[in-house]
This record gives sequence, C-alpha cells and structure tokens, in this order.
Amino acid sequence: MLQELARLHSEGRLDEAESGYRAVLASEPDNVDALHLLGVLRRQCQDLAGARQLLDQARRLAPDRGDVALELAGLYFLEQDRVGARALIEDTIRRNPNQPGAHTLLARIAIVDNDLAKAESLFRTALRSDENDAHAISGLGRLLLDSGDVDRALAYLSRATELAPKDAGMQFALARALVLRGNRAFGEQAARNALALAPELHGARYLLGQVLLEDGKIEEAQAAFAVLSEAPGFQGIARFGLGDVARHQRRLDQAIEHYRAGLALQPDQVRAVQLLGSCLVSAAREDEALQLYGEFLQHHPETVAIEAALGELLGQLGDEASALAVWQRLAQRRPNDPVPLARMALLLERIGDTAGADTLAERVALALPDDPELILLRSRSAQREGRDADAVALLDSLRSLTLAPLQVMQAAHQFGILADRRNEVHIAAPAWLESQSTLPAQIHEQAPLPATFAQALAATAPAALANPPIFLVGLPGSMVERVAALLHQQSGVKLLRDRAFAPMRRDAFSEPDFARWNDGIDAATAQAVHDEWLAQAQRLGADGTARTVDWLVRWDARFLPLIRQAFPGASIVIVERDPRDLLLNWLAYGWMPGFALHDPLAAARWLNAANQHLAACDTVDGLRVLRVNADAVLADPVGQGAALAQLMGQTELAAGAVQRGLGGLSIGLAPGRWQAYTEVLAAPFAELALPR
Repeated sequence: MLQELARLHSEGRLDEAESGYRAVLASEPDNVDALHLLGVLRRQCQDLAGARQLLDQARRLAPDRGDVALELAGLYFLEQDRVGARALIEDTIRRNPNQPGAHTLLARIAIVDNDLAKAESLFRTALRSDENDAHAISGLGRLLLDSGDVDRALAYLSRATELAPKDAGMQFALARALVLRGNRAFGEQAARNALALAPELHGARYLLGQVLLEDGKIEEAQAAFAVLSEAPGFQGIARFGLGDVARHQRRLDQAIEHYRAGLALQPDQVRAVQLLGSCLVSAAREDEALQLYGEFLQHHPETVAIEAALGELLGQLGDEASALAVWQRLAQRRPNDPVPLARMALLLERIGDTAGADTLAERVALALPDDPELILLRSRSAQREGRDADAVALLDSLRSLTLAPLQVMQAAHQFGILADRRNEVHIAAPAWLESQSTLPAQIHEQAPLPATFAQALAATAPAALANPPIFLVGLPGSMVERVAALLHQQSGVKLLRDRAFAPMRRDAFSEPDFARWNDGIDAATAQAVHDEWLAQAQRLGADGTARTVDWLVRWDARFLPLIRQAFPGASIVIVERDPRDLLLNWLAYGWMPGFALHDPLAAARWLNAANQHLAACDTVDGLRVLRVNADAVLADPVGQGAALAQLMGQTELAAGAVQRGLGGLSIGLAPGRWQAYTEVLAAPFAELALPR
C-alpha cells in the first residue's frame, strides 16, 4: 500500500497521498516509512512544524535510518540551523559513507556558508557514489550558472531535470539558464513548470514575468507581477516588476510610483535605482534623479553602477566639471577599468580640452575597440588635424556596430563634412540627409496671415518703454545661433537663450493664443504678457540695466501685434543669409531640436513661407527692425557689426571667442558654398524665393 501512496505522492496528488499515509498511521502508529513519507509531504507543503514532529518520531523509532536522518537534517537546514544539520549529516556519513544525498546536503550548507569550492567538491563526491544523483548534478549546474558559465550549467541542469522532472527548484534553475542563454521560449516553459509544481516558488514567478515582458506579452507579465504582489516578502520585487511593465508602456509616472514603492521596501536594489533614475530623466525630472542618486550614494558609497549613472546624468545636464569629478573618482578606484577614462575623454572634448581628450582616448582605444563614442571622438580628432583619410576609416569601422540614433547622426554628419571637403557633393548631401533622418520633425506651420492682421497693427503704438527688449530671430541655417553666441559675450548685454533648450520658458511666446490676438491686443492682455515676461527675465538674470535680448527660436508674424502692444519700442534683429546657403547649412548642420530636415524640397517651401513672416516685420510702426547678415557680422564684428553694436548700446562689438563645435571643428559652411550644390540640390534651390 505504501508503494502506491508513494506513487501518488510523486505524481503531485498530495491530498490523496496524505490521506493514505494517515490511514496507515491510524492502524500502525510506529510505521517508520509512513512517518517519513508524511513528514516529507508536510515539508513540501511548508508545514515545517508538522514535518519536524513526524520526522523526530521516525528517527526515535529508527535511529539508524540514514534517509530519515537526512530528511530531518534538511529540515534543520530550512530552519537555518546549519550547525545542527551539519552534525546530523556527518553522523549519518560516519554510519554509512555512501548514504545517498548526504554529501549533496553538506554541499548546500557550504553554499550558504559561501564556501563554493567545498560545495563543488562535495557535489562531485556525491556523484562518485551515484552518477545519477539529480540533486548533486543540479547543484553543480547552479554553481556554474552563478559563475557565469551558462553553457556548461545548461548541460548539467537539463540532465538534472530529466532525472527529477517533478523538482520545482531544478525547473526554476533550468529556466534561469535558458533565459540567460537567450532561449526565452523554453525558459518561459521551464518557469511555468516550476510554478505548476510549486506555486509558492515566487522567484520563478518573477522570472516568468520578466520573460513575458521581454516578449511583449504585457498583460500576462502584469498579471504575474500582480499575483506576486500578494506574496508575503515579495511585495517589493513585485513592485519592481510592475514598474518594468509601466516603463515598457511609457507610463512613466506609474513606473516611477512603482519603483519608489518597491525601494521603500527594498532600498538596496541597485537595478531599481538605475531604472527609477532613467524614468525620472525621461520624464524631464532630472533634479529628482540627481537627488535619488545622491541619497543612495550617501547610504551606499562607491556603488559603481549608481556613480556611473550620476556621472552620465551630470554630463547630459551640461555640468561637465561635476561629471568629470565623478569619473575621476571611479578611475582612481578602478585603475584597470577603461570606461571611466573613456567618459573623461568625452567630457574633456566637450569642454574644449581636445589634447587631454585625445590622450585618454588613445590610452583606452585598444581596451574599447568597439566603443562608438570613442571612435567618433578619434575621427573628429583626425579631421581636426587634417588626417581626413584616418577620419573616414574610423567612421567606416562604425558600419559593423549597432549605433544609437545620436551616434548615427554624428557619424553621418561628419561623413558628409569630409565628403564636402573632398568636393564630393553627391556623397555629402545624402549623408547629411541620413544624419537627420531619425530626428523628430516638429516644425511649426507658417500659416498665411489672417485678413485681420493689418487691422491688429492699425492702432496707435504705445509710448516706448525706457529700456525695451530686443527680440532675436533667424531661420534654420541662418547661423542665428552663432550671432546669439557673439551677443552672449558682449558686456552690458543679457541674452535669454533658454528657448533653444529644454526646459524652455512657458509664456505667451511658447504657448501663443493667436486666435485671441487676431482682432488686436487689449491693454490688460498686453500688461499681463509684459509683466509675466519681465518676471521670468529677471529670474534668468536680467536686471533692467543691460540690454535684454530674447532669442525667439520659433518666429511667427502673428507675434507682431503682441510685441507692439506689450513691448512698445522693442527691436527685432533678423539674422539672414543667402537663402541657398541657408538651406544648405540647415541640411549640413541641422538646427534646434524639432527642426529636422527630412526633405530639402519641402524645407525650401517652408523657408519661403517663413521669409514672408519675417518680411511682415519691416512695415510695423513702433518697432525697430534690424537685418544683419550672419556671415558678414561674424567675419567682421567691428565693421559689419556696427549697427548691431549701436542697438546693443555698445560703441563696437567685441570679437569674442571663435565658435567651434564638438572636437574643435568649425560650425557652418562658408558663404557661397551653395554653388557647388547647384546640381545635387537643383530642385529645392529652384523652389527658393530669392531676394531681388
């Protein structure tokens, strides 16, 4: 009868087996086999106290039974009594050196004691006694898995599950190995097998949720993590899983909420801190990410992954000095790690120390031969030094690598510049188009001016302000950004350039209400716009004594009635170039975020409409309009910039530092360069409306 009950037990029909065992014990209370098997069953059901009582009774009745002693030792182990477990196992081995399972259980204790070499030796001793000891085979497989030897681990774990297909722990270990090996489909099935055998095996449920998420089975993954959130002790890891689901769905606020809740329960989880920081940055909450990293490092100093995340974020925010300090500390602690030196090289290049950047890049080039950022840095260095062939060779080496969109943009742009230097314009133009192909285009529509536009400008202009602002405008490719940089270097001038970067000011210029302004601007509206603008300008450093220049990246002539009424006496500086040079420069160098050029012909038509909106400035009473040619002013700030200097209240413009791009490379193509592209860009050039 016990044999039949044991069969039911092995098949997972635990209720039937337990009823049978208890029936046997009702008539034979000292049946050691029934006590032993029922103890095993109660242990499987997590009833450790009940199992302990049954196994203690079996051992009292049969002190020489090694299988009972080992089962009891295993129970001690589960109760974290490693000393008691070890003593009982060693006594069993003294009685019978070949007792099946004894060395395997000692090996499991050695693993908990972190003596992995001893654990491996004990597993192998167990296999010499029984080459089909599934637990020993599985133990070796798990050791190999934890050491990173996934292929060998997979062989051992596959064999173990063949021998013991009903062991949930082995199925879970096999699932881990399969997932790490990249075989997610079989890994998912192994995790499901483990949970079918032991629904309380919550690690397998978490792994299953992650596999489902990676395979795009979002709802199933969410359901798995929701079940896990009900398991005592697993609420934290369940929250992390739910955060992963929300992050994949781009529900950043929910992902942030889940990660924060998980970290409140398990604050030491480095991966969760990394992912929460990433979500905060994606949600434009960089200050919170900085605070998160800083607080974590206060409690867990020298956590490399978080220090690296902090360094990356500081670099993204333009705080190169602080980012350099982070990477320098990492480099000092990890002298054999090339990554900190590589990041330092990139930061040095950004702050203009090209010599220092080159030195570090050469030091780590052999260690990081496939790092796209380093290859791009070295190619820029070669271009700067006139080694164009070397630059092209480095760029060609990127073709075999997987690049991020920004890296594709930089590589294609530089490839185009190098082709332009060789006068291979048929190569340059397509390369520049490729450089912008993945960038988002959010170019504002240049709609025809409404019929009421003239009427909105017909009212008498208010009296001019004592120190009215100056509005700087220019179209993509006009090099208005270089004129802005020149003005930024002038004493007595305060340039507001935040509209070119995120986060930009939110005001009437960033969120215009054109429909409301079509019939004119009433005094109350004008005053409210002026007061809001002045308050924000003062927060940005304008003090009322310097000339304040507000760079309007997105121009629309429908701003004119607002400017005329809210900022009477204001000036508008329009930066311009030959339309063909302007279009070519936009194609070659791009412009501000959102102004990607995907189609030169469409861009030419947009420029025509945009120029009409600029032309509307010339006939507005009460405003001063100054048109400046970027090429002329940048080449001769003193002579050609005289009118601009006068407007700024200066006797003359200081030349300022020469503006250079990343790697110290020049910015913008020379005036007249469009002539080399008359064939390649014939259609868009023909579309452009040229000045008469």
